[in-house]
Amino acid sequence: MRHDAEGWQAKLAPLDGAESEPVPPGSFERILARIDEQGMLLPGTATKRAADAEWRQHSDGITYRVLKVDERLKRRTLLVKMQPGAILKSHSHRFEEECLVIEGDLRYGDLVLRAGDYHHAWAGAHHADGITAAGCLLHVVIAI
Repeated sequence: MRHDAEGWQAKLAPLDGAESEPVPPGSFERILARIDEQGMLLPGTATKRAADAEWRQHSDGITYRVLKVDERLKRRTLLVKMQPGAILKSHSHRFEEECLVIEGDLRYGDLVLRAGDYHHAWAGAHHADGITAAGCLLHVVIAI
């Protein structure tokens, strides 16, 4: 076994970098960017990078990001950010809506939702003002 190990060590010695030039700073990041640019993605999937997010204004202290629009199922998937103290005005639902609280808190009257809580509103449901004390991030699926 010692003979085999010494043989491999001799073969790999030129790769130890002692005589090579140093790798330029940022090389690893450029390699990763090139992989992304050239489509090294999972076939049949889509990825939206957080760094490329386009946040739109809904109202004071509330922004949202469209993750997906599904014309076939007639629904949109959104991320919604509410700043501390923001109020989502009272509203009724013409269609079903699903909401998962990712971070923070959201209160509808006596109902308090926190991170990990899922809330479903059926068509015809009415919500009181939605208020957040600490701010929140929501994953919302709504009809279009």
